[in-house]
Amino acid sequence: MKTRGERDIIFFEGMTLAALGQEDGAAFVECLLKRQEVCERLASSSVEIDAAVAERFCCNEMMVIERLEEERSKLLSEIERYSESRRALRSYSPKFPLPPVAALFSVKK
Repeated sequence: MKTRGERDIIFFEGMTLAALGQEDGAAFVECLLKRQEVCERLASSSVEIDAAVAERFCCNEMMVIERLEEERSKLLSEIERYSESRRALRSYSPKFPLPPVAALFSVKK
């Protein structure tokens, strides 16, 4: 029978790989959040981890960091696109649908 620490290690690695396998960014982050409790438990316990397991963890975490960077850049570009559309909507508001044109006004002399 496996100890709690061994089960936590297996669960943590499984959730990491499950997160990396997700196509959707929200599902990816959700999997990472699910493993957070186990991560805190592993950090506070005195479970010894093999060098090979630690190396796998390190490689997986590097891939997680890269994926988080991709998700962050996607989110920032989405925010930028939304901001541009809001700015365009604001400039063509119903208050001022047409910009003032000099030809429409008659000047009395």
